[in-house]
Amino acid sequence: MKIKGFKRKGSILMAIILAMLSLTFGQLPKRASAEAVLPGAIATDFEDGTVQGWYGRGGSEILTAAAPAAHTGAYGLQVEGRTQGWHGPQLDVTPIMEAGKTYSISAWLRLSAGSANTSVSMTIQRTAGGSTYYEGVASGQAAAGGWVKLTGEYKLLESSEKVSVYFESFANPTLAFYVDDFLIQRSPDPVPIEIQKDIPSLKDVFAGDFKLGSAFLVSEIADPDGPDAQLLKKHFNSLTAGNELKWDATEPQEGQFNFTRADKAFHFAVDNGIDFRGHTLVWHSQTPDWVFHDANGSLASKELLLQRLKRHIDTVVERYKGSIYAWDVVNEVIDPSQPGGMRGSLWYQIAGEEYIEKAFEYAHAADPAAKLYINDYNTHEPLKRQFLHDLIKRLKDKGIPVDGVGHQMHIDIQNPSVQEIDATIRTFTDLAVEQQITEMDMSSYTNGTDSWSSFPVDLQIRQAHRYKEIFDVFKKYKDQITAVIFWGKDDGNSWLRTFPVTRNNWPLLFDERLQAKYAYWGLVDPGKVPVEIKHAAAAAGSANVDGTLEEDWGRIAPVPVLKAGESAAEFRTLWDADHLYVSVDVFDTTVNGNDAVEVYIDGNNGKTTAYEADDKKYTFRRSGANPHEPADYKAVKIEGGYRIEAAIPIDGGELGFDVRLVDRSGDVETKTSWNDTTGSQDTDTSKFGVLMLVEGPRITTAVEGTPVIDGSIDAVWNGANAVATDRWVIGSSGSTAKVRTLWDDGRLYVLAEVTDALLSKRSANAWEQDSVEIFIDSNNAKTGFFEPDDGQYRINFDNERTVNPASLSGNLISAVQLTAAGYVVEASIAWTGTPQAGDTIGFDLQVNNDEDGDGDRDSVAIWNDISGQSYQNTSGYGLLKLAEAE
Repeated sequence: MKIKGFKRKGSILMAIILAMLSLTFGQLPKRASAEAVLPGAIATDFEDGTVQGWYGRGGSEILTAAAPAAHTGAYGLQVEGRTQGWHGPQLDVTPIMEAGKTYSISAWLRLSAGSANTSVSMTIQRTAGGSTYYEGVASGQAAAGGWVKLTGEYKLLESSEKVSVYFESFANPTLAFYVDDFLIQRSPDPVPIEIQKDIPSLKDVFAGDFKLGSAFLVSEIADPDGPDAQLLKKHFNSLTAGNELKWDATEPQEGQFNFTRADKAFHFAVDNGIDFRGHTLVWHSQTPDWVFHDANGSLASKELLLQRLKRHIDTVVERYKGSIYAWDVVNEVIDPSQPGGMRGSLWYQIAGEEYIEKAFEYAHAADPAAKLYINDYNTHEPLKRQFLHDLIKRLKDKGIPVDGVGHQMHIDIQNPSVQEIDATIRTFTDLAVEQQITEMDMSSYTNGTDSWSSFPVDLQIRQAHRYKEIFDVFKKYKDQITAVIFWGKDDGNSWLRTFPVTRNNWPLLFDERLQAKYAYWGLVDPGKVPVEIKHAAAAAGSANVDGTLEEDWGRIAPVPVLKAGESAAEFRTLWDADHLYVSVDVFDTTVNGNDAVEVYIDGNNGKTTAYEADDKKYTFRRSGANPHEPADYKAVKIEGGYRIEAAIPIDGGELGFDVRLVDRSGDVETKTSWNDTTGSQDTDTSKFGVLMLVEGPRITTAVEGTPVIDGSIDAVWNGANAVATDRWVIGSSGSTAKVRTLWDDGRLYVLAEVTDALLSKRSANAWEQDSVEIFIDSNNAKTGFFEPDDGQYRINFDNERTVNPASLSGNLISAVQLTAAGYVVEASIAWTGTPQAGDTIGFDLQVNNDEDGDGDRDSVAIWNDISGQSYQNTSGYGLLKLAEAE
């Protein structure tokens, strides 16, 4: 991964000489806008009828000073002829750029007539030390109906040979657009940054657990005594060069090595007594194309590829022999969508798994003392981590010197769950390898579309608590984990500012001015972080208070109560007109009759600091003693602990709610809360969580039957129940489907009759084509992630199929028939488990619709889950009960 942007392939042709650039340093062009232009700025308004120094990045673009492109005045810049996403107008701004200074950049954009709203980005391209960097400034949705202003600030962190500004649109590679009233000028010098020297050092806080590290770029240590360098030296005892040791940085041309920047990063660490980590020797990305081809341009032979691999590893690793404590030898080699689980990179295509084996052997020979790691992302995904586990086992069984597994841990503020992370670490404990968290950050977003100008306080608090919960897991496995390394030290130096889109993000422990955030205090002193108000949902239903979980309890996902990184309990809630039903499973094998579950109810969710008449506390003891009137409860023993099931009178509405566990062992009493971690629930409702009383998932029934999958509607379908996709994920009208289901011992059968006035698959993205998607959670686990039994099956109107994960592709059989109203999809999906009559599975179906044939998904209709997360989260699926044959 890169901290700042991604390097992009392809040479940039300069189609127009920058003759007009001198205009900006003499008489500044007159601007019709009211924006002030300071001396030394670059401002282009195209009023002289020329393109004023702008040129096409790819060489195919046609740039014209044209009247239709004018935001103000008579002319603007018309951009046409783009054929790739990175094509667009570019302007050299090198003469005004000074290292360490911040610049404001703005421009007005509009799309040509008839174009759909599309994201356009304004980006800096700079060259420093022979390497090229791409750093996002701003992006936004441009439209044909009006002008949008892109504006942002950019700090040049280091001296650079060339700096340019350009506009691009990866969302539409052929998009034509207009640019006008461009301005770049230096911002007033900000108040000097000073780090907080009197707060605890992270490396000291975790000294008894593991190394605490950060990745960085050479630009951050241009001033070795500046605040960025000071922060690195104060808080971290492991450092990783973010880009400087990758292949394209160290050997851009065959046999021509350049260690200038790598040496700077290395010496900064070792000169300050900080352990240094090498990243990365072998990767499918940021590896020069020449590595994979011979002198004739054909794919290299395996012998040539391995010869180059050995020379590269020998040269790089031996240079730092004895001084780099660990290396990411191979990076991101697993692809769970492939049948064998291996990424089909050119490395793999040419040499198979042997390139991995040889890379470790060469690295070990070059430096026997270094710990050698295999590194990958999304290792929380069950299928991916199993493929990675099995690969490491194969390597170790062959005697390949693999010392550790690296979990990148690029996560977001919601996913993956703490339980998934725990399971990830646990999965590799049988391999006798070290584990490290190698690239950790936490995006403030859960999707690629949201964007905020400032970091909402509630998300700051959520981030802090989530970091604490995750580090509790890391400390639980401190005998396995030797280092936790952040991918960057502060929010101003994070690759997430440009990926997956250009936007502000706040993923790290320190803000843009290097000040400690709530996230930092969540790890150092959680008492300084406000209590997070969590939300849970109770589904409509009822229960017999007998300690057993009847069918209605399957309508709602369990909510964990966490203690030191582990789930101490989990609760479910149901409701009807008169009662709230609560079921709490407590995981406690040490039996004490005074153990208890305390449930707190704030009837009007008033969040007051003193109890009101509607505020209640209920104590349900493990022994079953002291029943609560008017509440009814039952305590039963379960494997690994006990269960409390209770019915509590309520008047309905949204409730303030909390659950607290009381664990007594001898004279010691421990209390663990779901929400109020301050323990003030007995007198104060302001820190209760919120329990929303919702309808819950829809339920339908599949009867037994086995149709022929041919796209026609057999008579067997006549007895099947029908439901409709009448809820909206995107839009509020569009294509919908009537859906019926059947089942037998081997398969689930789905019939979707889709109404769609215009069939389109113009988009190259399968999910934007007119199609249906079937979601199945065979064990109805309602997890925030896909388990091995979960699948997403997409079928478009041409019967083209895509399956997630791809390893389940063999489960799907389908047929499609076009109709006067749209199309009919008939599908058969093999069970991943062995469901029985009477079982209930998680199930959903959605219809994707490109309404006007422009390649954009205009509406998504679904039967149950409107979250838009069905492709990765099963907790919102509806319920499908498998009925017995009549």
